[in-house]
Amino acid sequence: MFKAGRIAGALSLLCIAFILNGCATMLAPNTDTVTIKTIPSGAVVYDGVNVLGKTPLTQSFKRDTFEQKTLTIRLQGYKSQELMLQRVMEKKALYNFVFFITTCGATSWGIDALNGNMVMYSPDSYLIDLRKSGNSSSDKDQTRWDRIRFAVMNRDNLMKDVALGNGEYLRAYFETLPPSPSSEGYQEFLDKVAGHAHDLLTAGDAVDFCQALENI
Repeated sequence: MFKAGRIAGALSLLCIAFILNGCATMLAPNTDTVTIKTIPSGAVVYDGVNVLGKTPLTQSFKRDTFEQKTLTIRLQGYKSQELMLQRVMEKKALYNFVFFITTCGATSWGIDALNGNMVMYSPDSYLIDLRKSGNSSSDKDQTRWDRIRFAVMNRDNLMKDVALGNGEYLRAYFETLPPSPSSEGYQEFLDKVAGHAHDLLTAGDAVDFCQALENI
């Protein structure tokens, strides 16, 4: 009986801690790590007037529910671009729903929001295709960007095709490539993919995989 009472007391204290602090504040990290890569690499990334470093850049950002984080990317000879870091709700903040029937439940969400823990930065990796200064966007540029986006979004399916040596996703990627001066066909493309299969299958993330595929 005494032991059961101690357990119940501990659980009560734990619930009070969550209510007073917010579930995300208690369980979620305060920062998120984001990787930014550019084509070409070596661009300088600014947070306001502060220089964060050159691409490829991996940077930790403190979570903030109310401030929208927008970075500026600059490289000599290329147009400056702004990158707005996307945010989604931290899943652990949803635990506050347990307390929603009470005033303290609303308070828990409020605490998480004030502390910045209600949201998280996602995705955690970006690939920016820089455009040269003085050149207006062309259909060729748009096709290239669509191909890069396709590769990033379908990385897992493309990797399966690479492992198999063929597949509908590799075919779709090939069909977006510009014509080769040597009139290279699909089989020649597959042969090149097979020769670089190790690099493709061991790429660190979707951005690395896309860059390796583009290099082929």
